Amino acid sequence: MEKNNLLWKNMLLKISIIAFLALVMLIPLSMVRHQVNERSYRHSETISNITSGWGASQLFTGPWISYKYVVGKDKERETIEAGIYPDSVQYIVNTTSQILHRSIYDVPVYTAEVTISGHFVMDDKLPGALSAELLLNIGELKGIQGYPSIVFGGEDLKVKSRENGLKAEIALDKDAREGDIVPFNIVLKVNGSEALSFRPVANLTEVEMTSDYPSPSFEGDFLPVEREVREDGFTAKWSISQITMSSPSSNSFGVRLVKPVTQYRQTERATKYGLLVIFMVFIAGFIVEIVSKRPINIIQYMVIGASLVLFYSLLLAFSDFLSFGLSYLIASVMTTVALGGYFVGIMKNKWAYLITGLVALAYGVIYILLQMETFAFLAGTLLLFIILCVIMFLTRNMKFDSTDDR
Repeated sequence: MEKNNLLWKNMLLKISIIAFLALVMLIPLSMVRHQVNERSYRHSETISNITSGWGASQLFTGPWISYKYVVGKDKERETIEAGIYPDSVQYIVNTTSQILHRSIYDVPVYTAEVTISGHFVMDDKLPGALSAELLLNIGELKGIQGYPSIVFGGEDLKVKSRENGLKAEIALDKDAREGDIVPFNIVLKVNGSEALSFRPVANLTEVEMTSDYPSPSFEGDFLPVEREVREDGFTAKWSISQITMSSPSSNSFGVRLVKPVTQYRQTERATKYGLLVIFMVFIAGFIVEIVSKRPINIIQYMVIGASLVLFYSLLLAFSDFLSFGLSYLIASVMTTVALGGYFVGIMKNKWAYLITGLVALAYGVIYILLQMETFAFLAGTLLLFIILCVIMFLTRNMKFDSTDDR
């Protein structure tokens, strides 16, 4: 009985040491996560540097007419500023995307050819106004290519820049009357990145967009009434009535031309499963020790843990130059092969191949979890439950009490 008690105490001690070693592996894992965050920050910084020269997110608002008119006479004379929004606006947008490179980073950007057409309905003050300007707000003027064209009432206007966009002085027709319909047409070409959005100010705003970008994310207060996303791009159409909005200045909609989840986000998610993989392999090694009577010493557990942590450094290093999927495959194969050779050297029996298969299986399952979004937590929880059931099955006949002497 004393022998059994000693064996039980030794086993508890080793379990405690193995669990402690697994927790110690959190230190190098956190160092890998820090490196992932640093790379991700540099990637964001590179995006900012490139977009500052190319053009950032573009937001179109308008057009609308701003004018001044006079009320009262003599000393009571007062100049009032007012505005009139279009009755209808239609945007025809065609974007072409490209990838700009800097160092090891890629940044998706776009060039948009934009045609804005529609008409205004004259109010009673505009025909007799002192002055009037047609205004169009744009997210960033730096992105405009060439010279925009503005036609108002059949007349070409001289386009000037303003702080938030473009303006063009309107030559008012004194014979115009309230209710007259005046068409307009604006053509421009802009560079941008990340997103292309619109703020509806007309009674009816319609946007028809085509693009060669295959991974759009539609966002804002209104989603497209029609959309088609293909491998070679997408088409989308919005139709928004003024009666659906609380305020023209507070609503916007559009598309975010996002690159699919970056390799740094994927790697950071992978490291969250690092401790789980380490515990799985350590538990498997401990069970194999008991079943095969081939002990694994503490130093060897440390080497195994270090190899499992190094996998994430390999993954991060390869993903700087290759796709995440290919990087994951290379890193997992290298780690599995290295650990397989190590297990064979330690155990010198068939159990070494079993643990090697478990390592390969663990990496395969983790990769599947990384591809999931909605069901990742459910799948991970079920995986832990299955692992617990397997451990319960393998340890069901283990006894360390006095009955073993019988």
